[in-house]
Amino acid sequence: MEIRGIWITTTASQVLNSRQNIAEAMNFLAETGFNVVFPVVWNNGFTSYPSRVMRENFGVEINPRFQGRDPLAELIEEAKRVNLAVIPWFEYGFASSYQKNGGTIIAKKPEWAARDSAGNLLVKNGFEWLNAFNSEVQNFLLSLFLEVIKNYEVAGIQGDDRFPAFPSEGGYEQKTVERYQQEFNQLPPVNSKDPQWLQWRADILSNFLTRVYREIISINPESIISLAPSVYPWSYENYLQDSKTWVDLGLVDLIHPQLYYREFDLYKKDIDRLLINQFTKEQLPQLIPGILLQQSTYRITPEHLVQAINYNRSVGVQGEVLFFYEALREDNNALAKVLKSGIYSQPAGKFDPKEIKKSGFTHRRTNDNFTYINPSQEISLKAQFDWVKPFSEGMAAVKMGYKWGYIDKTGKLTRFRFDSAEPFSEGLALVKINNKYGYIDKTAKLIIALQFDDAKSFSSGMAAVKIADKWGYIDKKSKIMIPAQFDDAKSFSEDLAAVKIANKWGCIDKIGQTKIKFELDDSAIFSGGLALVKVGNKFGYIDKEGKFIIEPQFDEADMFSEGLAPAKKGDKWGYINQFGEFVISPDFDLAKPFSESIALVNVGGEFKEDKEQGKAYFMGGKWGYIRKP
Repeated sequence: MEIRGIWITTTASQVLNSRQNIAEAMNFLAETGFNVVFPVVWNNGFTSYPSRVMRENFGVEINPRFQGRDPLAELIEEAKRVNLAVIPWFEYGFASSYQKNGGTIIAKKPEWAARDSAGNLLVKNGFEWLNAFNSEVQNFLLSLFLEVIKNYEVAGIQGDDRFPAFPSEGGYEQKTVERYQQEFNQLPPVNSKDPQWLQWRADILSNFLTRVYREIISINPESIISLAPSVYPWSYENYLQDSKTWVDLGLVDLIHPQLYYREFDLYKKDIDRLLINQFTKEQLPQLIPGILLQQSTYRITPEHLVQAINYNRSVGVQGEVLFFYEALREDNNALAKVLKSGIYSQPAGKFDPKEIKKSGFTHRRTNDNFTYINPSQEISLKAQFDWVKPFSEGMAAVKMGYKWGYIDKTGKLTRFRFDSAEPFSEGLALVKINNKYGYIDKTAKLIIALQFDDAKSFSSGMAAVKIADKWGYIDKKSKIMIPAQFDDAKSFSEDLAAVKIANKWGCIDKIGQTKIKFELDDSAIFSGGLALVKVGNKFGYIDKEGKFIIEPQFDEADMFSEGLAPAKKGDKWGYINQFGEFVISPDFDLAKPFSESIALVNVGGEFKEDKEQGKAYFMGGKWGYIRKP
């Protein structure tokens, strides 16, 4: 499925003026090869549908231009007739008006106005702005989105370069200043582009987008959240649009950066930059760029348009959204004819929200939320994240979209910025950004710089790290304690660590001396004086002298904990004691070690192979906890 979209405006356009015009436009777009339309529903302080929210707040139900009609309902009916999806476009977002000193909204609710550092109404490029950090303003905008989602058969909603957005010159309203001062114990900088001040305000917008996303999919999990920001990082520095974070946190299903260049070479250059710096292979299906067809006296040439779309497909970009409809009709439909006879001549396929959602995180956010249970302290933390890891030393790694952060037991979060994050151990946590590993403390400050090609968590005051192709060990000051000389290495436990030379594993002590010969096919960490080892295709357990206490006989196994170890014979897992006897029958399809007298087990699941990534994943079945006998 390709995504072929077009924006329908109220400015310089007659489409929404009558049902006849709407029907003609929908017929024309379907015949040209489009499959989704983005009609404006919110601009200049008015909606283009009858809004109860607007009536109750401002006494104006609809843009007076459309009084007595419902252009959105008409457009949805006509679009449905020709198999076009409809995603309403909230054009003005947090902007209240254009060259109207705030318009009717700020006239009625002056406390909603945004302010610059001089205390003036925030104006940028002629647009007057609402305070995007004000909870009432946020609730108002959200109520407009939810009103449309609940009352109309639409495929989703769309924000643009004004949602979520806010000019970086703003944020100097009293409540915003007090909020910043409370967190940082200082006033906001006069320099509106101070890095901390930029990030703090951008994070407020990203957090609000998280709320918008969750509330919309709670009503309809198939609703598409579509955003058309200005180009990153310009959009971040000037309008606090941290669109890279939105994509990384899975807060947008389709994103349409406004690549409004008038030369193809500039368009191509920015597509290349986005693919290198902003979008990973997994995120690429979300990228559906915006292309400028017409603005003032400018109109794109047919050659430029075809070049841009062809380049999109050549690099794996499966669609675009064009700004805007009227340009297709100029010069006897010249641009439309080029599309219809060429790159849009083959059907795009029906716009399918389910297909789009496959590469996102909605399915995780509409099922039950994770609950982490800590039996010893009798607390239950309900975590509003896509993944969570158990608490360790008062902190838990949590994931949103593609990025990890940490949460403490009061609910305080660090920023989501890590590509991987391990539990805290001995006061430090192993993290990865891009392809390098380092260690942070509980304030998320990097204590050991991102420098290693691979690494393990600290244990016994040391951590295994990979430098170039070899493994060694460092201390907490990043000093090398055992030089990098091993082909693989595991963490220290009970003063021994398993290391690999060539194809065999042995164990060393903390000064690097060999304590168990390199004769094993695999070895795990010691626990309770025993280490799980592999010889041939079977697993058993050795003591610290390298002597077998339980001979290799299991098809798979895990470490001892609280006197028992999960072990597998044939297709099923059970639990053995330190004599190798099953004290819990092998009845499970997967079993994890005991912790505080309970263990996680699965019945009915199985490993499935992902050939593309060369990994196997355990999927399906039912999970539950068992208690020690």
